[in-house]
Parts: sequence; C-alpha cells; structure tokens
Amino acid sequence: MASNEPRPSLLLPNNPSFTTSDPLGLSDSDKDEKPVLPIIFSHLLDKIRKIPPTTSPEELVSTFISHLSDISYTLHNAPDPNLNILKSALIALPNPHAVIRDIMNAGSTLLMHFPSGSLPSLEPGESRVYRLTQLKALISHQFIMSLPCPTWNDWGGVNLSSWFSDADGIIEPKRTYVDIILQYLKLSNPRLSMPMSQQRPQLQGAIDTPTPKLSPIPIPGLVSLQSQTVTFHLCHTTSLPDLTVKTPLIPLKIIESAEERDFPIIPTDDTENMEIHTIYIISSHRLVGHGPAATQEERLLASVPLLLPISTFTPPLEDNTALAVTSGAEGGFTPVAVFNGHGRTARLDKSYNREEYQNSNINNTSSGGGDDGRIRVNTFLSLNATELDGIDLPEGTNTDGGTLLADFLPGLLEKDLWKAYTGFFGVFNSQKSTPVRRSASTSASTSTPQPHKRVKYRIVTPPWGCGAFGGDIRVKLMLLWIAASFAAANSNADVAVELVFLVKLMAVDAVEVSWREMIGKIEKGGVGADEIWQALKNLRAQNPNKNAVLENIVKNLGFSVPKFV
Repeated sequence: MASNEPRPSLLLPNNPSFTTSDPLGLSDSDKDEKPVLPIIFSHLLDKIRKIPPTTSPEELVSTFISHLSDISYTLHNAPDPNLNILKSALIALPNPHAVIRDIMNAGSTLLMHFPSGSLPSLEPGESRVYRLTQLKALISHQFIMSLPCPTWNDWGGVNLSSWFSDADGIIEPKRTYVDIILQYLKLSNPRLSMPMSQQRPQLQGAIDTPTPKLSPIPIPGLVSLQSQTVTFHLCHTTSLPDLTVKTPLIPLKIIESAEERDFPIIPTDDTENMEIHTIYIISSHRLVGHGPAATQEERLLASVPLLLPISTFTPPLEDNTALAVTSGAEGGFTPVAVFNGHGRTARLDKSYNREEYQNSNINNTSSGGGDDGRIRVNTFLSLNATELDGIDLPEGTNTDGGTLLADFLPGLLEKDLWKAYTGFFGVFNSQKSTPVRRSASTSASTSTPQPHKRVKYRIVTPPWGCGAFGGDIRVKLMLLWIAASFAAANSNADVAVELVFLVKLMAVDAVEVSWREMIGKIEKGGVGADEIWQALKNLRAQNPNKNAVLENIVKNLGFSVPKFV
C-alpha cells in the first residue's frame, strides 16, 4: 500500500544542499563540502563550450568523456565509469561538436526551469504538468550523469549511465538508444544567447533564487516547443469497486503479428464520430524507468525520450498506484524512432519516418493514427508488472500433475486487477475535456472551434506482465479485460472504451491451441466482467490444467466446449 508519508524531493545540481567533498580538487572553494553546480559549470559546461570548433572529433569526444568521468567521480564517487558506447556513438556523428554544445546549452537552463533546485516526488492522485523545455533540461542532466539517486531507487539511479556501458546488457539495443537520444537532443534543444556566467546560481540564502531573464535566439518552432506540455498523473484508488455488480464487457480486438511492434498499424472504423484517445500500456517494473535491457519499457523510453525523466520523480508503484503520462500536443506523442522485435531481436523499424508521422498525426487526431494507420499514443500508462519468474512452485499440485500457474497464488489475481483498474480509472477521470479541434486549413489563432466529439478510449496492450516477468498471457488478458470494463462502468464520465491486445503469432497457441474459439465463446455469450472475474476465481480454487485456462473459464461460465482434434 502507498505510504501516507511524503517522500523526500530529489536534489537537483542547482540546489545548495547538493554538495561534494570534491575528491579531485576541481573547486576553488576551501569548504569541506562544495556545491556541485559551480563544479559542473567550470569543469564541464564552460570548458566544453570553449573548445575550438576546429578541434578534431576524436579529440573533442575524448575530452568530453574525460570530463564526464571526472564529474561522475566527483558527484557520485564512481570513478572511471564505462562510457564506451557513448564514446563510440559520439565519434560516429557527422558533427559531434554541435550535438555536445546543444546538450550543454540545454543543461545550462536547469536553474531557469527549476529555480528551487528540487524535484518533489509525485504524491498519489497528483497530476503535474511540465513543459517540453523543462523535461529536456532534466534529460540533459541525466545524459551528463549529474543527477543524484532518489532515496527509493535501489537499482542503479536515474542517469543514462546504464546505456553508456558495454559491460552489461545487450550492447546493440543500448547503442541504438544512445543514437536516438543524441538525435533527440540535437533536434530539440534551444540555443540560448545568454553567456553561461549569467546563468550561475546564487548559492547563498534561499533555495528559490530569482530566475534569470534570458534572450533566446529566434529559432523556428521554439515558441510551440516552449508551450507544449506533458502531464504526469500518479493514478490512485483506495479500493476496488464491488466486483459482483453486473458490468458489461468492453469490446476486445486482437491483433496478431509476426513479431513485436511497438507502434503497430491498427485498423480503425472511420465511421465512428468520436475522438480516439489511445492509452498504451507499459509493462513496468515497480521502479519505473530505463535499464540496460531491451524490454518493452526500455524500448518505449528510448523511442519517446520525453518519458525518461519519470524515474526522477515517480515513487515506487504500489498495488493501488499507476503512472499515466499524457501529451498535451494535439497529435499526441511523436516517437523519435520505433522498434520492432524484443530483447536480442529488437531493432529499428526503418519504415518509420518521424516527420511524416508527426504531420499526419496532426491532421488525423480523430482516427487515432497517421495516414498509414500507425497508432498515435495520447497516454502511456505504466502498470507495475508482478515479478513471477523467480517463484519456485511445487510440482504435482494441479489437476494434470503439472506445475501450478504462479498467477493463481493467493492474492495475486486481486493485486493485478487492482493495479490495472487503478490505471484505467485514473486516466478516464483525469481527462476533463476533449481538446478543441481546429480546421487543418486555418491557423489556431483564426480558426473556429469545431464541436466536441465523444471520446473513445482505446487501450492498447502487449502481453502485460508476461515474458521476462513470468505471468500467464491468458490470465493477464482476462484481468485487463475485467479491469477496463469495471473502470469504464465506474467512470465519472460517459466514456466509450475498447481493449486492443497486441500479440505475437503463436504466442498464445503455444499454451492453448483453442484460445481464439474460447474468447469467441466469451464475447458471444453475453456474460459480464463480473461473471468472468468469478469464473477466474473459481478456476484458481480448482488448480486447473495450465494448458486449458481459457477452456476452463468457459466451462465455469456454463458454456459447452467443443472437442478439438
């Protein structure tokens, strides 16, 4: 359960309380503990900006990597970090000087965007809005490894160092992640004309220092960049609804593909007079954020770098909390890149074009996809996936003498149902109104608002909590279906909802050949989410044959099951 006590805020580098003993003697201060920001400015930002543009790429990158290593040791007592992947990626750039300069410029705006020098953790039920420029400042400091580790984080911190190292994880995806982040930072960071010395913090007195007045160099699109926002909502519920109340099932659409696709093409019924709001489920660790692997969570955070700062202010997810991240842009999130495959097979989808996707999304907000049908995500929903892969189960405990499914251990069905319900219910009730749509042929300042349409929430999910997490794909699908149906029925607004299940061909067939027929029986049987929930609980008590989970659910619902040869 979520604690009632507030968690400590993350100290940012411009906070006077973030200090170092300065083991390398980089500071001129004679104090025992020195504030870190002057050291970052003098030893990294200022020195890099003074490097002549005629410096060879190899020398520039080597100098930059050396300074990053010094900062890592000075701030985190981590000498000689492995930065081989980062070094290789920077040297491969056609103009590493410009990219490194852009990273430094974005990092130098931290005081302007976060004058308090602290980043409070999200409280249950809280919604927080950040501008894109604020998020990019945080990402830049994750990049230069200057952020401390939150008190709740015990797996490696919030900086991008795990992507820079070739010592662990799968190297190729991490190299791709770094390439994407470099592309993102190069594309989006504003260049400020203010000298860096004018942006130094006033380290004496109150933490909230006056924000410097900046005179930005005019850059096309910078105004919209500064005004765009992303909302972070820590969904929270105090209890599940009455699960015995008759509750209709929402529609279920199943899309199979030859391999995992993070942003797939989903057929849409264009005859529906609705605005599509796509909710994309992330199978998340309880500590949300990036890591060295090529799981769905890592791939999506690399594809959409605006998600990377979530680890800096999101506390560990509980059974009754979930993180929803919603784009304020009319076209939803625009991925920098898109992946196909999973784990060692993960690779970039070369058919994806970012500019075409962004332009087509802006003109197709009602359909939920671009011109090619690739989904447009409005909200990413991180649901804490229960880790079942490490549980040792006794043999010979179910009806066929095999191993009991870990999903049916006491209390786990309820826990997972609560997690999913919390996320769906939180998103449905946090969207107060549909954004005003404007004619594509007129500007936002002169166009006439179009009538609001009813919102249809399209929940898109891969096999949540399966794969490396060890969950059963059929049980998890039933839980998501039940949770979404109850959340829709109990929402404060009149919402239309559908569940889209993305699954690799043969992934379910491998555990139950007749799964499509069984789901068809459920859909056509007129049963409610309450009845499926009861059937699932009955099945748990029966210690079922793990090769016939859906078949046994159908039997528990009172339907006949045809014999399959």
